[in-house]
Amino acid sequence: MTFHFRPYALSPIAENNGRFFDFSPYVASINDDGAVAFQATLANGHSGIFTSDGTSITDVAVTASNACPVGLFSSHPDINQSGKLAVYGTLKSGDEAVLLMHPDGCTVAMDARDAFSGVGPLGPTMNEHDEVALRGTSRDGRACICVLRDALFHTIAEAGDRYLGFEGLPVVNDDGHIAFRANLPDGRQGIFVHRGTQCEAIATTGNDFEEIALFPIMNDRGTIAFAAKRTSGESGIFTAVSGRLTCVVDSNSGFESFRGILINDAGPVVFYGTPAGGQLGIYSGTDPIRHKVLSLGDTVFGAPVAAFALNPVSINELGQLAIRVALDDGRQFIVRGDPLA
Repeated sequence: MTFHFRPYALSPIAENNGRFFDFSPYVASINDDGAVAFQATLANGHSGIFTSDGTSITDVAVTASNACPVGLFSSHPDINQSGKLAVYGTLKSGDEAVLLMHPDGCTVAMDARDAFSGVGPLGPTMNEHDEVALRGTSRDGRACICVLRDALFHTIAEAGDRYLGFEGLPVVNDDGHIAFRANLPDGRQGIFVHRGTQCEAIATTGNDFEEIALFPIMNDRGTIAFAAKRTSGESGIFTAVSGRLTCVVDSNSGFESFRGILINDAGPVVFYGTPAGGQLGIYSGTDPIRHKVLSLGDTVFGAPVAAFALNPVSINELGQLAIRVALDDGRQFIVRGDPLA
C-alpha cells in the first residue's frame, strides 16, 4: 500500500469568534457525505455537539436546552453515514453516559453505571451499524476496551494477566472488528485486533519495534495501520494486511518521527509526523516539502498555526479530513480538508 499524493484545500467550518468560545481539547469527525461533527464550549459557558455540511451549522444538542439530558459533553462526537453520532457526556443527573444522537435530535443515553465506574478517556468510534467502541474503567477499577452493540456493553479486553492497560482509542470497522493499542504486563506495547471472540496480536515491541504510537487505525477491509519506531532506531508508518507488515514511509524519506496515519478503504491518505529539522505536520505523501497539507508554523487564515488535532475519526472514504486548528493569535477553527485531485 502506498500514498497517492493529492493537494488539499482547507476550508473553515467553524470559528471561535462569536457564539463558539473553545473547540479544544477534542477532535472533529467527518462522514462520507462530508458532514463534519464537533464539540464546542459556548461563550455562555454551556457546551454542545454540532454538525456542518460546509455551508451552515446545525445544533445537535446544547446543554442549555431543557430537552438535552447532558450537563457536559466530554469527548469528540463520531458521526456515521446515517448522520448518527456517538459521544460521551455527563448527564444532568451526574451520571456518565455514552450518548447516541439521531439527526432528528433524539438522544439515547446509555447509562454507564452498571457496566463501568467511568467511560473514556478520549472518545468513541462508531461504525455504520451503530456499534460503538470505547475505553472505560470497570466496576472493580480495571481499564477495559468495550463495544456497545444491540444496546448492551460487551467487554472485549480488560487489564489483568494479558493486558496492563490501554492507550489511544479503539477503532471499530463495519465487520465489528476492533483494533486497539495496549500496554502489556512485561513492559511491551502492542497493537491487537478483536474478531469474533478472539484477540490477535498484530505487532508488539521487543524484536522488531522499540515503540508503538498511540493511535492505530483500521479500515473496513481489515487493514490496520500505525506509527512505530524500530529497534534499529528508524521510525516509520506501517500497515498490516493478512498478517503481513509493510513499511509505507520511514525516516529515510526525510522525516525524523511519526505520530500516526489516517487510512480509508483505498489505502493510506495522510500521516502526521515531523520532518528532519522541521515541525509536526500533516502530509499526503512521502516528500516533506511537496506533500505537506498543514504544519505548525504555517500561516493559515492570516496567522501561524500553533496547534492542530485529528485522529482516526477525522477521515472519510473520499479522503476528506476534519482538523481542529489553533492559531497563535488565539483564534480556533474546525477545518475541512478537501482533496483537489
